[in-house]
Amino acid sequence: MRKLPLFSLLLSILIVACTAEKTSTKLSDAIRINQIGFYPNSVKQFVVADLEVTSFDIVNENNEVVFNGEMNPNGVWEASGEKVFLGDFSEFNKEGSYKVQVDKKLYSYPFEIKKGIYEEALNASIKSYYYQRASMPIEEKFGGVYKREAGHPDDNCAFHPSSGRTEGTLNSPGGWYDAGDYGKYIVNAALSTGQMLQLLEQYPNAIADGALNIPESGNGNSDLIDELKYELDWILTMQDEDGGVFHKLTSKNFSGFIMPNEFDLERMIIGKGTAATLDYAAVLALASRLYKSTDEDWSKKALEAAEKAWDWAVKNPAIAYSNPEDVSTGAYDDTVFTDDFYWAATELYLTSKDNEYLDYLIKNEEPFIHELTNSWKFFIRNNAFHSLLENKDLLDVDFVKTLTQGQIKIADNILKAIENNPYNIGLERFEWGSNSDILNQAMVLCMTHRFTGDEKYLVGAEQITDYILGKNATGYSFLTGFGSKKVMNVHHRPSAADGIVDPIPGFIAGGPNNDKQDSAEVEYASEYPAKAFADVVASYASNEVCLNWNAPAVYVLGYLQENRK
Repeated sequence: MRKLPLFSLLLSILIVACTAEKTSTKLSDAIRINQIGFYPNSVKQFVVADLEVTSFDIVNENNEVVFNGEMNPNGVWEASGEKVFLGDFSEFNKEGSYKVQVDKKLYSYPFEIKKGIYEEALNASIKSYYYQRASMPIEEKFGGVYKREAGHPDDNCAFHPSSGRTEGTLNSPGGWYDAGDYGKYIVNAALSTGQMLQLLEQYPNAIADGALNIPESGNGNSDLIDELKYELDWILTMQDEDGGVFHKLTSKNFSGFIMPNEFDLERMIIGKGTAATLDYAAVLALASRLYKSTDEDWSKKALEAAEKAWDWAVKNPAIAYSNPEDVSTGAYDDTVFTDDFYWAATELYLTSKDNEYLDYLIKNEEPFIHELTNSWKFFIRNNAFHSLLENKDLLDVDFVKTLTQGQIKIADNILKAIENNPYNIGLERFEWGSNSDILNQAMVLCMTHRFTGDEKYLVGAEQITDYILGKNATGYSFLTGFGSKKVMNVHHRPSAADGIVDPIPGFIAGGPNNDKQDSAEVEYASEYPAKAFADVVASYASNEVCLNWNAPAVYVLGYLQENRK
């Protein structure tokens, strides 16, 4: 046997030792952290699941320890079946790229600390709506690799009998596709657009002209103003001659996973009812006051349409929509309209100053609650509360006091839930669109911070945002295109059919859903509610995208960007 020279032998031993040390250090999915990162002055927390750890280090890109702290037992989370330990390094604020290290060999996914940390994610979450535009191509100079042909001109749509019309057609082009499918739905469009309009009302300059690289960039208006108007222009087309509003524009059934231009099913105007009409009135009245300075003629037209819709709803206060037997696309059905009336009256009063609408608000109080699930049905009243508080100078002092107390009560209940949860989030029930539920909680907290100035509400919103971006029981960052362990196979027809590996960026996936309505087609990795998620295209119950899941993300990321800088 040939003997190695002493120097070569020592070198070989050193290489083996270094290799062993290198292979013994690894990324650990047990460490759950915001995979984008943190503002220097924000709360900075992470959790470790089912590992007995007592301390942690923050290491830089050179693997040098720059901060260390103690891990604190934070209880067992029944929703995930995990024993949870919490680490906090909020006092460390030096900008840079880092990882969490535990046990001297296990590392988190990388993250950054820097000013403006959410700017890219915010812009992407808004631009996802551009990629959802119907009736126009996505050009390469705006969409890059996600360019595609135009689909659904929607310029000659027949009336389904449920619309109350039997003759003629309706031209209703434009707008956004609602979700992973190619339908367009007034109820969800109104809620989602309304939530983002509230960011625009509070921070008109949050999104600069040119920030998103969309066709309207460079026209002198905020790109957020332009993107929302593409949807608002479509919403305007859906009003019947008598003032009532049609419920949706879809085919009778969902298409396969094809690109928009390949769609060959008949598009129809389906349904007409009280919820769609009131939500139409609310969002157009809200938009009317915000667009008055950029397009006065359009603003006037929007308010007139909103007032006409209100008049129809007053005469038809209980017309509920449900899918006809021959229609299986999204129902967005509702049978309780008091909250829809309240939101519509709110926005109509704030824009028109007509006391008819204020009288309605005074005589028809809504409960100060935040109901989870189906935000298009249950977050309507919260939209109203937020608009009223933003414009409190138009209200009686006692009314403002009642609104403020109610808002604080909702927010404090969320903070209490965060305090009692091992992951420091406010959610314990995981249903369809659970990520929108938790983002709506964050929106409530942001709004309460705005009205009170109390830092604790901003911290709560940050903790919830951390959950969305990786500090959750699945370990996924639920925002497409962002994070090390990011969702890749969302239930979204263009992303699945375009032949590109990465999905279109900027979408919020639905999130864990313990009901698993698609379980006959999808295998879930866990029976625990907080882990009931599958990153596969077929999982419409946990991994679809939707307008009303992105809308609160836009608001919350925008609010944090404005208030943390």
